[in-house]
Amino acid sequence: MFKRKETLLIILISIVLVILTACNEEVTEEVKDYGFEYKDVTEKTGIEFTHKKPQFDNKVDNVMPWLSSTGAGVFLNDYNNDGYVDVYLVNSKKGTSNYLYKNNQDGTFTDVTKDSGIGLVNEEGISETALWFDYNNDGYQDLFVGAWGKSQLFKNNGDGTFENVSAEAGVNPEGYAVKAIALDYNRDGFLDLYIGNYFRDETNLWDLKSTKIFHNDFEKARNGGENILYKNNGDGTFSDVTKEMGVEDPGWTLAAGSADLNKDGWPDIYNANDFGPDSLYLNQEGKGFQKIVQKRGIGDDTFKGMNVDFGDVFHDGNLANYVSNISKEKYLLEGNQLWHMDESGKFVEKAEDLGVKQAGWSWGARFFDVNNSGNMSLVVTNGFISGKKDEDYWFEMGTLATTPGDVVQDAKNWPAIGEKSMSGYEPKALFLYQDGKFTNVAQDVGIDFVYDGRGVAVADFDNNGTLDLIFANQGAPLKVYSNEQTNQNNWIKIDLNGVFPSNREAVGTRLTFTNNGVETVIEKDGGNSFGAQSDPRVHLGLEKSTVLDKLEIQWPSGKEQVFEDINANQIISITEGNNNYEILQKGAAFKGSEVDNE
Repeated sequence: MFKRKETLLIILISIVLVILTACNEEVTEEVKDYGFEYKDVTEKTGIEFTHKKPQFDNKVDNVMPWLSSTGAGVFLNDYNNDGYVDVYLVNSKKGTSNYLYKNNQDGTFTDVTKDSGIGLVNEEGISETALWFDYNNDGYQDLFVGAWGKSQLFKNNGDGTFENVSAEAGVNPEGYAVKAIALDYNRDGFLDLYIGNYFRDETNLWDLKSTKIFHNDFEKARNGGENILYKNNGDGTFSDVTKEMGVEDPGWTLAAGSADLNKDGWPDIYNANDFGPDSLYLNQEGKGFQKIVQKRGIGDDTFKGMNVDFGDVFHDGNLANYVSNISKEKYLLEGNQLWHMDESGKFVEKAEDLGVKQAGWSWGARFFDVNNSGNMSLVVTNGFISGKKDEDYWFEMGTLATTPGDVVQDAKNWPAIGEKSMSGYEPKALFLYQDGKFTNVAQDVGIDFVYDGRGVAVADFDNNGTLDLIFANQGAPLKVYSNEQTNQNNWIKIDLNGVFPSNREAVGTRLTFTNNGVETVIEKDGGNSFGAQSDPRVHLGLEKSTVLDKLEIQWPSGKEQVFEDINANQIISITEGNNNYEILQKGAAFKGSEVDNE
């Protein structure tokens, strides 16, 4: 009897060991080493910031969570020219301050808002967006703060302070700005300003005369606020040339982006519009824009566009355009789009084939080389309203979306949202590009928060050659993640300086990197991506190459330069027309050749 029990015990122990071994093997298979991981360093940075939501007229209390769902944004640049990227954060409640954090060059930041002059700006409006751009070509980054209410332009004095020049510059629009980008649309050497607007100008959300404030259709609305194009006159002033250039776009614009999509040397504009067709404006050599409304299959675009960013995903020089939209299983499966121009010049949608279609209620997104492989990966932030987890507003929204337009337009007809959730608590997406496909590795590499994300910016905060991430979250704390790489991949980073007739900031410059026979194009942009502006320096990984074979630069002026055999793991500064680049961080210089294409 004893032996029988002993035998049974041994069998049971063996079974348990087999199960435990299988479990361990299963866990081992799930844990993948991608050669990098992200560590949450928010507390270490010293950036203590929680975004404050707006509050509007109590006549629309029933939809207040919806109306107060935008505004969190993070905007990066080197405002003091010390070679390190600084952080500007916007708040969206009247009376609150925006914040400027100076990079201390050691992984920490210092709040320098008090004396800067760009903190207390939320009195005549609430901040919804911002844009760093050197509008006067003096080498210092100026700042535009886009507001619901009165937007403002601040000139950088070069001593850590900023001066409000809105009135004298002619840039003080009142409306509902949600996105601003810089581009030199006429290539005169001065950066122009394009502003995307959401609600109509005559709407006053704080003192409503009527509750008919919303879109008049969930799929084809064209009753949003008109966008604005300000031409830089080169003398410190701007002129409104919106109508003249034909880029007003009455869609409900949430994001605008600019890139030379047809490779004719002139910057084009793409608007991601909520509740209706996106708009592509092809630049006609600075004399105007040709409007193209994108189609989805055989019908019009009925999606909820919320982001624009561009990347040379396929290494063919044709920049893919990533537009984020919304999706919710059982209710709405729009999905995000990745548009790419094929050999015939037609834009083809490839998001589903590539694995980047579904990312929840998507907002800001950005292409970047996450692992220094030389490929463009993609980060997407998401989430709409995180309320009570056991109460969902999607059913009411689904019912509302099928009603006639005049009902939808009037906020009083909307069921009360209260404390219900709607696509809340969503995990973020980091799509790693490998072997011709994207894989979402966010959870595996340490990005696991579920705040309602809005903007996400990419930057090398510590200048170590890996790209970090910073997330702005609606009504929630900021999140900062440091990119820790173990793959030993090499990289190169370029700081560009244009010379007149190019703009000083070199926005619109097209760079072609050749590494081991593979070409990758990166165009320096003027603030693309919803709710964010990323590190302005151009960064690309070289994998195991210790030398970049060739770098070709096409400046906005039309001038071209070629540099060869550039040592890896360097930050270099290139000034237009100068054949010797400056090394800002380690390495050795090489000479380039210049070709004048004028």
